[in-house]
Amino acid sequence: MLRAGLLVLLLGGCAAVPPAVEQVASPLPSQPVSAKPAGFQIIGRVAVQYDGQAFSGGLRWQHTAAADEMLLSSPLGQGVAQIVRDESGVTLVNAADQQAYHAQDAEELTEGVLGWRLPLSGMAYWVRGKPAPGTNQPRYEAGQLVRLDQDGWQIDYLGYSEVSGEHLPRKIFLQRGDLDIRLVIDEWATP
Repeated sequence: MLRAGLLVLLLGGCAAVPPAVEQVASPLPSQPVSAKPAGFQIIGRVAVQYDGQAFSGGLRWQHTAAADEMLLSSPLGQGVAQIVRDESGVTLVNAADQQAYHAQDAEELTEGVLGWRLPLSGMAYWVRGKPAPGTNQPRYEAGQLVRLDQDGWQIDYLGYSEVSGEHLPRKIFLQRGDLDIRLVIDEWATP
């Protein structure tokens, strides 16, 4: 079921994120990883390139330990897809055909419906500038994560913003094979 937020978005156009800049950093010991990522809400923009195709638009994502609700919109603010994760799995509502699709895994579901994989579970950590639990190869500079290799993804952090005394990522570039996902986070809300 599409919520009213699908129709009312304040997100405007989408600016492309600048290309990733190679940063030289000394590896530091991994920072502690929490069992569950902290809750947050972000509003921003996303640009995706995959298999010779591209998507760009707005992103609104509310995350808690128990659930996720993500809304992808066109550059003009029209809803494209709503992704909801809860205890029953992941549901994606495609605005084009108003069809709801359900699966246990967000990556396979988004690839099947949208044509590209969205690493929802890992991203809940990565957008906060932290590695997800498991094997990872982080690189830190001045105490901030600048590159992370995890679960087949390379995540580069291109900028941070200060939010309530905490430095949180503002620009993130995720790459896996021929899939590139660029995020620009314009607004953060944390507990």
